[in-house]
Amino acid sequence: MAEKRLMDMLKETKTEKADTLSNSKEEREASTKELNLEVSKNEDKEEKTLVEDQSADKVEEDTSEKNDGIPKYAERHFERSNNTIPDFLESAEKIPVYMREFVAQHRRRMSSHSKLSEDDLLYAYGESVDTFKTANGNLTMLKMRIEANNAPIYVPMNHAGANYRYLEDLVGQRLKVAIDQFVQTNEAEVDAEYILLGSLQQAEFVIGGTQYSEYLKDPQAYRKEVREGVITQIIERPERMIVEDGERKLIPNRSMVFIDYRGMTIGMREQDFYYRSLITPLHKRAFIGQKVKFMVTRIRKGDYRDSPTAQEDAKNGMNVPRGIRYFFDTTRLPLVPNPSDIVRKKLNHHTIFIAHIVRVDSVKGILVEVAPKYWIKGVLPANSPVQPTALDATAHTPVAVRLTGIDFKTKSGTCQIMRFPKGIARPGIASFI
Repeated sequence: MAEKRLMDMLKETKTEKADTLSNSKEEREASTKELNLEVSKNEDKEEKTLVEDQSADKVEEDTSEKNDGIPKYAERHFERSNNTIPDFLESAEKIPVYMREFVAQHRRRMSSHSKLSEDDLLYAYGESVDTFKTANGNLTMLKMRIEANNAPIYVPMNHAGANYRYLEDLVGQRLKVAIDQFVQTNEAEVDAEYILLGSLQQAEFVIGGTQYSEYLKDPQAYRKEVREGVITQIIERPERMIVEDGERKLIPNRSMVFIDYRGMTIGMREQDFYYRSLITPLHKRAFIGQKVKFMVTRIRKGDYRDSPTAQEDAKNGMNVPRGIRYFFDTTRLPLVPNPSDIVRKKLNHHTIFIAHIVRVDSVKGILVEVAPKYWIKGVLPANSPVQPTALDATAHTPVAVRLTGIDFKTKSGTCQIMRFPKGIARPGIASFI
């Protein structure tokens, strides 16, 4: 049966082939002519399309080149954050098995002591600041790396000590940290995994407490001791005028220098760091990483929430540390040259030196800063062809002067302006346009 169907199919094929071959010669020629015509049309169409595409590309290139000289770049596809807060126990880096023994031994040694000492603390570097989801809500943490074995350790905001508001400033900083606890993340599993928690607040308590005890024993001797630290941060907040409730209010200078001392950060006010000068601002006198000598004038024992700022933060729901805090008053003024001594020496030696114009007034005349806090009147020669303007006060134009008289009590006096080494300030070209 199958063979019969196969034979029928072959017959049908032969019949169709025979019908095709029986076409007349005229029909085959007509068919060939139509096919060649259609191929020719398709080739003309493709060539025209190619020419149009090339012309469009050329126009696009010309347009991009003429577009204010800005080259045309490929479109970029940036990936955006999904704004999800990870779970702390799932996402935080676990401490590897080979790193646990060192930290565990250190933690056991801490537990065996009735009172912690600085030897119980470890140096660590700030690595990053992350926000995690916990059972008590979202919590910002500082992730650090222990210097001794590179183990990860997390410090919650409320255990970050005096810098709880500025955790980002601790990234890259080297500080001492106390081991707080191991948190197991898989209690039902055979191979336990742990996250290590630490406390900068505890480290500050230990270091500050040691210094406070020494201070109480002999305050005078403690104040005279010269100490050394490294500048880790500089904050410039000059005094400024604000309008509050319709009234003008002066905000005092709050510029600070922060110094790493014995693995703890302590602050120093700008006016205690150097003799302030309008000509030489703080950022030209203090540099991050700079080693500085200083003295501690007082240590006060208080609470982290003593300051109005901390109280306001706690009221707003921020994780503010609780407990004892030691406040340090520091200075380095006794260790830097006194401006009065410098001015007296120049006055007695009739020295000609460089000072800077700080004020130009039509009534009061020219004021020149000859040393920090010494603004004195500058007198021009009677035949001087040069007359400073307010632009010189803004530019702090340098002048060569010689002191003629100084009142050291009021820090006032007079000086003779000898010459302008760099000329006077002139308006920029923009003022004429």
